[in-house]
Parts: sequence; structure tokens; C-alpha cells
Amino acid sequence: MRQLLAGTLLGMSLMLPELIQQWQALPAEQSLGENRLTAIHNEVADVQVKDSQRGSVVISGSSSPLTEAMVQQAVAKRSEHESSYISIWNWQGLESVTASARGLDKLHHFANSYLVGFQPFETKSLWVPLYTLAIRKEYQYDHLQYAGLADIWQTSRQAYYQKRGDCEDHAILLADWLINLGVDARVALGTHQGEGHAWVVAIVDNTEYLLEATSKRRQSSWQAMPLAALAEGYEVEFQFNRDYFWAKTTSAPTRRYRGNHWIRKSQFIRG
Repeated sequence: MRQLLAGTLLGMSLMLPELIQQWQALPAEQSLGENRLTAIHNEVADVQVKDSQRGSVVISGSSSPLTEAMVQQAVAKRSEHESSYISIWNWQGLESVTASARGLDKLHHFANSYLVGFQPFETKSLWVPLYTLAIRKEYQYDHLQYAGLADIWQTSRQAYYQKRGDCEDHAILLADWLINLGVDARVALGTHQGEGHAWVVAIVDNTEYLLEATSKRRQSSWQAMPLAALAEGYEVEFQFNRDYFWAKTTSAPTRRYRGNHWIRKSQFIRG
């Protein structure tokens, strides 16, 4: 994920995605990664119910939805290594309408579907989810955890029970939990200090906060959370929550996560 938006965009036609990441791995590493992926998926399955990630994407400006089956059919034509890339999809002449990524089940799912409506426990304190992540989950790059595979996403439930994960795993769990608390929370995709990254923007009382989900500082006050407008080094390109996917309409950097420079590209319909 650290290389997420730093790679070369590969232009594709109607049904094929733009791959935003390049990663080289030896065949032996790929095999080890597949075995590790299967083991982790089985571990997590033992402590969770199966969350359905099936769904389709209704795209603004198009009369035809993009389905998970279409995505998986296109991805199936790639190698196992290639399919671990995050993909930004074009559809019927419309650019960057949604994203998909490979999960622990080895299949590609829409980004929205990784927010499965999970919260580990109830709380009325908005700082508790980030504090829980700080003390519970360890940061680890995907290519190290999965022996060379570039980018594997965990659902919010899996992210809680799986001890290790990288930036998008932390961000997905944090955003989903905050949404359950009534917060307009979104996973932001872009770069931090020039490297691909995922974080959370939370809108509370009409104020945008940037939450670094991978931070291990044990903040015990919402007032300690940084304002998005003051957070340096973050360059956002896309946002998503359980329902919607947004893309920036300009190449200019921004610290604002709402406004005319954003367009809601699509809506995810679960089921």
C-alpha cells in the first residue's frame, strides 16, 4: 500500500482497470505468500461470521452497473501476483469510478465492501476506536506478511481479529467503527510524504479531522485529533465509505475533503 499511487498508471479500455501499483516478487515468494494468505484467512474465519462482500456499483452517468462478477472475471485473467494489486476502474468512458482490491479470500472486492458494518464493542467516546487500534494492532507491510504479495486488504472485522496489518487495514477498521458511532468517516487513498498511503477523514460538527489510523500514540481525547486543514504531507486522491466512492476533480493538492473539487463517482449496492 505504501507504493499505492506512486506507480505508473497503465491505460486500459472499457472493462479493464488501471493498475496503480508495481511490485516485483520472486516466484518462490509468491508461493509462500499464497500459503500465508490461506493460513491467515482460515485463522480469521475461526473467530468471525462470514461477512458478505458481494455487491455492484451504480455509476453516475452510466445506465449499466459494474458488478463484482465483472471485476473478478477481469482479474482472473491476471497472474496471482498481478491480482494482488489495487485497481482503479474505468467504466464506459468514465474514469476512476471505483476501486477494488484483493482480500484474504484471494478474490477482488469493491473497496466499499471491506467496511462490513463491524464494531468490536459499543462506546460513546469517539477517541476509543483509534486508541484501541493503537494498543491492539501491529503495523506490518503486506509484502512482508504475505511473502511478496503486493497488497491484500482485510475487512473491518478481519482487521480487528488479525493481529497485523498495514495502513488500509487500520483505516478500514477505524472508519467502519466511527460510522457505527454516527460519524461521517471515510477512508482516504493517496500519498503521505510521497509514498502510497491510506488514512481516515472524520467529519464531526462540520469540521474535518485527519486520523492517522496507523498511529500508535494512545490519544484519549478527541480534542487531540488533528484538523485535516493543518495536516501536512498528505495528498489525497480518492475517498470511500460503506456506500460511496469519491474522486478528486483536479490535480491540485488539497486539504479539504468536501467541496466542488470532489465528485461522487459511484454508489455501492451490497447484496
